[in-house]
Amino acid sequence: MQLKPVIICVVLLLLSVSSAAESKSPLFNGENALTHIKTQVAFGPRTIDNSEGKQATLDFIHQTLEPLSSKITVQPFTVQGLNGKNIWATFMNPKAMGTANRIMLGAHWDTRPISEQDPDHSKQTLPTPGANDGGSGVAVLLELARLFSIRKPEVTVDLIFFDLEDMGNIKNLPFALGAQVFVDQNPFYRPSKGVIVDMVCDKNLRIPQERYSKKQAPLLIKEIWSIAEAQNATGFYKQQGTYIQDDHLPFLNAGIPVIDLIHYPFPDYWHTSRDTIENCDAESLEQVGNVLSAFVYN
Repeated sequence: MQLKPVIICVVLLLLSVSSAAESKSPLFNGENALTHIKTQVAFGPRTIDNSEGKQATLDFIHQTLEPLSSKITVQPFTVQGLNGKNIWATFMNPKAMGTANRIMLGAHWDTRPISEQDPDHSKQTLPTPGANDGGSGVAVLLELARLFSIRKPEVTVDLIFFDLEDMGNIKNLPFALGAQVFVDQNPFYRPSKGVIVDMVCDKNLRIPQERYSKKQAPLLIKEIWSIAEAQNATGFYKQQGTYIQDDHLPFLNAGIPVIDLIHYPFPDYWHTSRDTIENCDAESLEQVGNVLSAFVYN
C-alpha cells in the first residue's frame, strides 16, 4: 500500500506532537499539594502520643503511593525507647541501575508533640498542627509521585518519609532520629544525591542555602539554585542560611550529598499551635515542586 503525500504529512505531524507530549514533563499542581496538607492536618497531630492520627496519616501516604510507585515498604524501628516507621517508595527505572542514577527525595511525616514556642503559655504543651512543619514536605513528595507515575523519570527515584524527626530538644533527644536509623539500617542504600523538603508552604516563602548543605554538598546546591533561577522561583534566595539540624545530616555524615530545602528564618508560627493551613500557599508549594521536578527529569 502506498500512502499519499498528504497522509504522510499528517502521520508525521501526529507522531511529532505525540513525541513532544511524551518528552514534556507533567506539571506540578500546587493546589493538589495544598489538599494533601489539609488531609494530613485533618487527621490531627502525627505524634507518638496520637496513635490514631499517626496511623491514619501512614495509611494515607501508603494508599496514595502504592498504585503509583514500583515498590513501597514500611520500615518499623525503635530508637531511644520510641517506636517509629519510615516509609520508602521507589519509582524504578530498570535502565538506570546503580547508585549513579538514583535520586532520593525525603521529608518527615511526624509532627512535634509540643508547641514550646507558642506565646500563649497555656498552649505550649499542646502538639503543633504541623501544616507547614511536616505536612508541606509530605505534600510536595506525594504530588511529585503523581508526576512520576505519569512520566517515568530516566533515573530511579526514592521518596522517603522519615518518622521521629521532630523530637529534637525534647528530653535531650536529637532531631532526625528516623533518618539516622534509616541510614544505619540500610547501609547498601547510597543514592547519588538527594534533597530533603521541610517547611516549604509559607505564603512568604524564603529558602536560603542551608549551611551544612552548602558546605558539604556545594555542587548540588549550585545545581538546585541554577534550576530555581532559570524558573524565576523567587522563594529560593541565593544567600547563605544558618546550620540547621534536619534529616539531611545523617546522609551528609555518611558521605552522601543531600541538601535541605527549608524556610529560614523560621516563621513566627514555628513550633506553635498556629502552624495551620491558613499559613500555607499553593504557589509556594508549586515553586518547590517545579524545581524538584526539573531536578529529577533533567
